[in-house]
Amino acid sequence: MAVVEGRAADGGRLATRPSSLEFWRTLAVGAIGGGLVGLLTGGVLGRILMRVLAVTSPKHVTDRLTDDMQPVGQISLGGTLQLFVTTIALGAIAGLVYLWVRRVLPPSSRARAGLFALFVGSIGGAFLVHDHPSFDYSVLKPEWLAVLSFLAVPTLFGLLVPAVVDRLDAPGGWVRRRPAWLVLLVAGAALNIALVVVAVPVVAAFGISRSEAALRFWRSDAVTVAGRALFVLMVAWGLYGITTDVISIATNTPSSALFTP
Repeated sequence: MAVVEGRAADGGRLATRPSSLEFWRTLAVGAIGGGLVGLLTGGVLGRILMRVLAVTSPKHVTDRLTDDMQPVGQISLGGTLQLFVTTIALGAIAGLVYLWVRRVLPPSSRARAGLFALFVGSIGGAFLVHDHPSFDYSVLKPEWLAVLSFLAVPTLFGLLVPAVVDRLDAPGGWVRRRPAWLVLLVAGAALNIALVVVAVPVVAAFGISRSEAALRFWRSDAVTVAGRALFVLMVAWGLYGITTDVISIATNTPSSALFTP
């Protein structure tokens, strides 16, 4: 039963205030599920796509540094481990975001997956794709493959996370059956350095979960409407950023667009 977003895993509204342990288990669901999908999409798939781009790019770019300060064409154990740790942490954060976004998504599992994929794909893609003359999208070839690759990773992440998190969150899911100390340890390991980033919103969420008045407000129709409006605005903002970056890359002209991600 999901607590953070005020709905059960099947999309139904919660009727009672969750216990403290229930709250922390729910957060662990988001962190663990998101971290796992982040590893598979951003870590494993991301590494494969980087290798493909290194092969398809001109030979003279080998060993040059990408926008993320990684040498093109080099695959080291240290670099791979760093990528895996980073993508697990980012995935864990995004898994927690899903717990909040799920509050305003439809009860249908397919609809949740599709809309969250649109949400993460648009916003994540806008942050990953950079305008000209970014190295990743000006020097690596073909440029269209670089753009599609860095749009595919967050979109696929958003498509898979709802199923994984909701499965872990089910009454018989792994997170619900294992000892609380183990669940929280795994969740903390998934977040690792991101614990600092999520500390304040997590404390705020815990405060809401302890107050009946705050929970009633959080579950109100007004919050639902406002949340859905914000969801649409965030997706539109992400698509706007992607569009301006793609135009910049296609025309080999630095983007002058304002307020882009």
